[in-house]
Amino acid sequence: MKRAGRHAAALLAAAVATGLVASLIQTQVNLGELTALGASVTPGLRAWTTLQDLAGFGPVMTGIALAALLPAMLATHAIERLAAIRRRSPLFVAAAVAGLWAAFWLMLNVIPMPAIAATRGALDHALMAMSGIAGGLVYACMTSPARQASSPRRQLLAVALLALVPAALFLITSPGAADKLEAVDPASYRVETVAQGLDRPWSLAFLPDGRLLVTEMGGRLLVIATDGVKTPIATAGLPPVFQRGGTVGLMDVALDPDFARNGLLYLTMGHGEEGANGTRLVRARLAGDRLEDVRVLFSSTPKPRAGNNGGRIAFLPDGTLVLTVGDGNWRREEAQNVANHLGTVVRLDRDGKAPSDNPFVGRPGAAPEVYSRGHRNPQGIAVDPATGELLLTEHGARGGDEINRIVAGANYGWPVVTAGIDYPFGRVTPFSRLAGFEPPLLEWTPSIAPAGLAVYHGDQFPAWRGDLLVPALRGKAIHRVLREGGKIVGQQTLLAELNQRMRDVKVGRDGAIYVLTDGVDASLLRLTRP
Repeated sequence: MKRAGRHAAALLAAAVATGLVASLIQTQVNLGELTALGASVTPGLRAWTTLQDLAGFGPVMTGIALAALLPAMLATHAIERLAAIRRRSPLFVAAAVAGLWAAFWLMLNVIPMPAIAATRGALDHALMAMSGIAGGLVYACMTSPARQASSPRRQLLAVALLALVPAALFLITSPGAADKLEAVDPASYRVETVAQGLDRPWSLAFLPDGRLLVTEMGGRLLVIATDGVKTPIATAGLPPVFQRGGTVGLMDVALDPDFARNGLLYLTMGHGEEGANGTRLVRARLAGDRLEDVRVLFSSTPKPRAGNNGGRIAFLPDGTLVLTVGDGNWRREEAQNVANHLGTVVRLDRDGKAPSDNPFVGRPGAAPEVYSRGHRNPQGIAVDPATGELLLTEHGARGGDEINRIVAGANYGWPVVTAGIDYPFGRVTPFSRLAGFEPPLLEWTPSIAPAGLAVYHGDQFPAWRGDLLVPALRGKAIHRVLREGGKIVGQQTLLAELNQRMRDVKVGRDGAIYVLTDGVDASLLRLTRP
């Protein structure tokens, strides 16, 4: 028991040491990326950010280190006994480094989002793994046969108390719960279920005869009649759709502004393969129950991961279309690089060409389709019919979800400027506002995961005209964002009583609000006044 207690104390101490060193490395690597993007990080700001990461990310990294070091140390003890190795420290250090390297590799290749930003590059990955040197040395020292603790129980208690310090700091610095928003009185609207049994629906559009087009991420395009009858559209002419669960697949559908005359519609979809995929825009003609004259108009810069695809379409008053493209969720710094499409809104004519007045046309090395940059994962876009303004919602990381007003050529900051933090609680950046970057109109921290956007302009709810409707996946509600004179003055929620993830929202010609819930058994809902 004494030996087990001593080894447990050593393992815990080694994990704390590794977590602290890894946090220091992570912060400096991340700040180096921001400096390379032109951000000015003063010594004082660097020190403060490092301390914040020690409090927020350090405890998370300690947990990761504990999980990585446990099998590594057990294996090393077995090797030590079999080989009768006398120089223990190099052996335990090597094992700790190998264990950390393997843990980071598994995290990068098993989960869809990079768990730790500083492990994305091979050199940075190796540098982070070297934090195991501290853990290996601590463990070897504390378990040395020459070091016999007089009281292993007291030693374990002391190390446990030491570990409670970062845990307490983590709890103190973690983002709190979101303020509870006022709910729209459910008695003020009536909810009708138009259709059920939809498999991961993503978007809807209204046909002139009152029927609806709905996309499913697996690749199906459906026509849904007002009585809920679903009719599949033959999509054999579409290019292959790259689909991964609820992350990417067949996404948006939008009718051409002249659809009544030309029958054209536009679809977005994932394309490519696991290690090189992107967001594609396709145009086709709807002819009865099939698509004809399919044409690929645009394919975004390939990315090595399936996440953060964007994929929403809107038509500007001048007849051009805009398409959102996510940052790809790997090298997020590419959202600041106008040489590619990652983390941008692109603007195209209806044949897929870059208009000559796009802001980066003619700039050497720039992608001419780019309209704005600095976005993470914009999944909602809409034109305000009253003003012609282009509005956008986008997912932050852990917090930092935004509504933005899009201006040609503007930079919206990601990842140099954001109020969110990384998924393992490290700082993405020390800047939540910075000159030269467009501030958001509204920000959500904690995240609600905004998956779409509509501007209400109907007659069913006259008091809501001009308000924004935002479907929330994590928030499990439709957010009504109240506006007066174009300025946001408050928020309310709708449909929170259903406790379902909300994927898309559109306003029908009759002023009714149509909502797609999310998931493998989702519904199409219609909201009207009672």
